[in-house]
Amino acid sequence: MMRKPVQLADLPMVPQDRKGGTMPRRQQAAPYFVEGSMTYLLPFVSFFLLATFVCLVLPGRSMAEPTSAEAARCEQLIDYYDRYGAGRSPHSDGRRNMTRIAASIDCERGDFARGIAEMEALLLARKFTIPPAGN
Repeated sequence: MMRKPVQLADLPMVPQDRKGGTMPRRQQAAPYFVEGSMTYLLPFVSFFLLATFVCLVLPGRSMAEPTSAEAARCEQLIDYYDRYGAGRSPHSDGRRNMTRIAASIDCERGDFARGIAEMEALLLARKFTIPPAGN
């Protein structure tokens, strides 16, 4: 048996309590479902707005180009290791090297001096010559 939707005209003008008296204004609540109401869309709209914010605003911060000389140097050393430090053998760690990953994280967080020191130590341990800055 289908229930008919609640019409606005069917609702009493002033809510009644169990004893038949009127309820104080603070305790009056809107009916759960009123035909034509679109309150059920509120969670979807708020989720959509949040997702839009996350997709449009937050990635812009992480995709910014390095602005300082230290940031450029850090990126240069990591790129140099990625280019020449990875071998073709299945046992080459290349980009999966934990020291390289730690240096990359340090550079992303703004601790350029530590990232540069880690990458220079890694390159020296692998018997690479450290490239001059700016090349």
